[in-house]
Amino acid sequence: MTKRLKYEERKEWARMLYTKQELSVTDVANTVAVQETQVLKWAKEDAWDNVRSSLLISKQTQLKRLYTALEKLTRTIEDADKEVNPKDIDLAIKYTTAIKSLEPEVTVSLIIDIAELFITWLRKRDLHFARAVATHFDAFIKQRTDE
Repeated sequence: MTKRLKYEERKEWARMLYTKQELSVTDVANTVAVQETQVLKWAKEDAWDNVRSSLLISKQTQLKRLYTALEKLTRTIEDADKEVNPKDIDLAIKYTTAIKSLEPEVTVSLIIDIAELFITWLRKRDLHFARAVATHFDAFIKQRTDE
């Protein structure tokens, strides 16, 4: 498969492996079937280390890490044969608070904006189905405003 990939496709695949999956230069080179020097060149030209760093502090990355930490802590608390440590409970509360502060709030206005975008897109492809979806979106939005 890697033989059929174009230069730009290999480069983009390598960038994703390096920045998002945090693979080493050697692992990226082996996976994408290019020389390590090529990966290093791409990384330097396009500042992949900066991208990698910014992704480390992205909201989604932080949420993922907090959920993982909370899950491990919860398993530790549940598996404990002894009394639960108050520090663990305090830490679980802090993780939960941090998660809550990072998770985006889905407002009715956001739902309406997305619904309008989607229905406009769908209308060009299937007018009949778009009308049905619009009806369901209206009902969904009304239900959200009543909650």
